[in-house]
Amino acid sequence: MKRLLEELRANEKLNKFLEENRSLLIKAAVALFAVIAAFAVFSAGGEEREASTAQIREAGKAEEEKPPDMVVVDVGGEVRSPMVVELEEGSRIQDAIEAAGGLTENADLDGINRAAFVNDGDKILIPSVEEGGFPYEEGAIQDSYGDGRININTADSGQLQEITGVGPVTAEKIISYREENGRFDSIEDIKNVSGIGDKTFEKMKDEIKV
Repeated sequence: MKRLLEELRANEKLNKFLEENRSLLIKAAVALFAVIAAFAVFSAGGEEREASTAQIREAGKAEEEKPPDMVVVDVGGEVRSPMVVELEEGSRIQDAIEAAGGLTENADLDGINRAAFVNDGDKILIPSVEEGGFPYEEGAIQDSYGDGRININTADSGQLQEITGVGPVTAEKIISYREENGRFDSIEDIKNVSGIGDKTFEKMKDEIKV
């Protein structure tokens, strides 16, 4: 009986405490819930950020690991090691010469545009002094004149000037454009060269190719 009375008194004290501090306890419970909710949201956001960062890193890594497109070129004539070489797309005649060991002392450089781009399947023939400047790039000559049209990606200044509406200044602009932007993807791209508009293009379009 005595124990029962003690328990009743204890319950009365607890009820009184709860009643007197009810508002404070509710605020504390709400604050605790808010802290737990914020922690859960922050944790989820952190996982998403980590996942997003990991995806970006993987994408960047895959891009870095992607092998460059290659072209195969036959280099002959006055080079130290005549051979078929493999170069990255966008390489120039100079890169092909270096890949073949460089020029010999007997090489004739007068007619060579070492800044010209190489194409897959080109035959680059470096002439000797005795040959008197024979065309250095057999592939480019054949490609430029084979069907009567001039390839605006491989033609040198003299060849470009054979195109209607192209003089020395415009020819140099075309060459500068190729050096800065790479190959023309279509003949219409030549209109991106300063000084060549729609009217000029209409006059030359049947004379050029890529």
